[in-house]
Amino acid sequence: MTQKLVRRPWLLAIGAIALVGVVVVAALALTTGGDDESVVVYNGRAHYGDEDVFGKFEEATGISVELRGGTSPELLERLRREGEQTPADVFITTDLASMWQAKEAGLLQGVSTPALEEQVPEGLRDPEQEWWGLTARVRTPVVSTERVGEGEVTSYADLGDPRFRGRTCLRTSKSEYNQAFVADQIAKNGREATKELLESWMANDPDVLGSDGEMLGYMAAGECDVGFSNHYYLGRAIAENGDFPVAPAWVDQDGAGPHANFSGMGLVSSSGNRDNAIALMEFLGTPEAQVEFIENSEFAANPDVAPPDHISDWADVVTDPIDPRAGDLMGDAVALMLEVGWE
Repeated sequence: MTQKLVRRPWLLAIGAIALVGVVVVAALALTTGGDDESVVVYNGRAHYGDEDVFGKFEEATGISVELRGGTSPELLERLRREGEQTPADVFITTDLASMWQAKEAGLLQGVSTPALEEQVPEGLRDPEQEWWGLTARVRTPVVSTERVGEGEVTSYADLGDPRFRGRTCLRTSKSEYNQAFVADQIAKNGREATKELLESWMANDPDVLGSDGEMLGYMAAGECDVGFSNHYYLGRAIAENGDFPVAPAWVDQDGAGPHANFSGMGLVSSSGNRDNAIALMEFLGTPEAQVEFIENSEFAANPDVAPPDHISDWADVVTDPIDPRAGDLMGDAVALMLEVGWE
């Protein structure tokens, strides 16, 4: 079996959807190092284009914010290296696994306020209050509305159904979202069951692409019929084109539902600016801030904030929150993905 890592320049335009709406707020980087008043944020959401929300916090409070961007794993490693010398006050990630790892490494401290408890439901926050959810994102199969009938895909196992051989496509195994999904499957179902699932996917000889956005463009172009994506990538595409010919297949709706990860925030254990950092965390959970986040087609953590209009009919989907133990299984997940041949 040979997998195909497919990259076609004419498909990359769909990936650019991820950048639409990016607003660069120069005031968020006023200094090269934090001061006693500035809140330094290690921001794993740096590529999501929601910097404007931090500008609104500055305007509302007079507290300056300095954003330092990177992927969640990169910023986690940076926190590890810097230890107590880190300038960071708040750590923001795009997945629970990285946040869980930060907690286990002693890089976060517990914080709880009435505002946070009201804004973030129990299922989206750490029992010890060391991390708090910002947005939820669901990783689910997606299907061509032109070549796959409604109800043909109802489980993750269907991605390995022989009838879809040569018709599936996946994002590379290097994706932290795929790694978190596999780690979650191992935590909940065990290694052998997860291996069997992934082997069935690989048996269908999937095309492997570099991003969810690229994969959706590939599907829309008729090159693939069944894929696997975070819901908000599809939401963005639909926001751009209401006739986009791909739809989510919400699996296991009579059971646990599809895998749900989330972006979250935590107070860094060595923060020297605790009060202002907590003020920022509380602000990020407000409806005003959450509305900014869901412009990205994510689901708000705050239950008072409904999904955007273009995905409003996705609001009642049954989902299966990621198991925090997945954070300790990321290495096992990567090893298993490579073992089954997922490039």
